[in-house]
Amino acid sequence: MTAELTAVLAAVTLGPFTLLAVRRTMHSLWLPGRAETAAIVALAGITPALATHDTRALMTLLPLTLLGPAAALVDAREARLPDSLTAPLLGASLLMAAFSGPAGTRAVALATVVSGLAVVLAVLSTDLLGWGDVKLIPSLAIALAQVDALLSGLFRIVTLVALTAALVGFRYRRAVVPYGPALVIGTLSVGVGL
Repeated sequence: MTAELTAVLAAVTLGPFTLLAVRRTMHSLWLPGRAETAAIVALAGITPALATHDTRALMTLLPLTLLGPAAALVDAREARLPDSLTAPLLGASLLMAAFSGPAGTRAVALATVVSGLAVVLAVLSTDLLGWGDVKLIPSLAIALAQVDALLSGLFRIVTLVALTAALVGFRYRRAVVPYGPALVIGTLSVGVGL
C-alpha cells in the first residue's frame, strides 16, 4: 500500500474518531472550525503514512495516533488532559509493548524511569508540570523507547514545550500553559522520523 493511500484511509477513518473523542471528553460545547478539523484529520492521516516504512513504528505509534491528538486538543482548549483519554492510551501502549518482546520490556522499563522523574518534577514544582502531563508521559516514553528515539524525543519535546510556554505566555499572559500538544506532536514527529 502506498503512503498516499495509507494517509487517505487513515485520515478518513481516524480523523472522525479523533474529532468524536474530543467532543465527548470536553467539558464545554465544542464546534470545531475548518482549521481545527483539517489539522486533526491531516495529523491522523499523515502519521500512519510516514510510519509505513517501519511496521514496528506503525504499531508502536498506533495508540498515540488514535488518542494523542484528541488529548492534545482538549488540553489546548481546556488546559487539562482527561483520564478518559490518557488511561486507555497507557493501556494500549502497554499492550503494544507486551507484544514487542524484549524491546517492549525495555521500553516499559525506560518509561518507568522517565515517569518517575516526571512525578518528582510535579511534586517539587506544581507550576512546572501538571498531573495530566504526568499521566500522558508514560505512553509517550514507551512509544519513543520502542522506536529507539527516547533522547531525541525528549529533546524535541522540551524544545516544543519551551516554545509553547514562550508563545502562550507572551500572547495570552496565561499562568496555565497546555503542554499536551507539544508532548504529542513532539513524540509523533520523532516517532515517524521527522
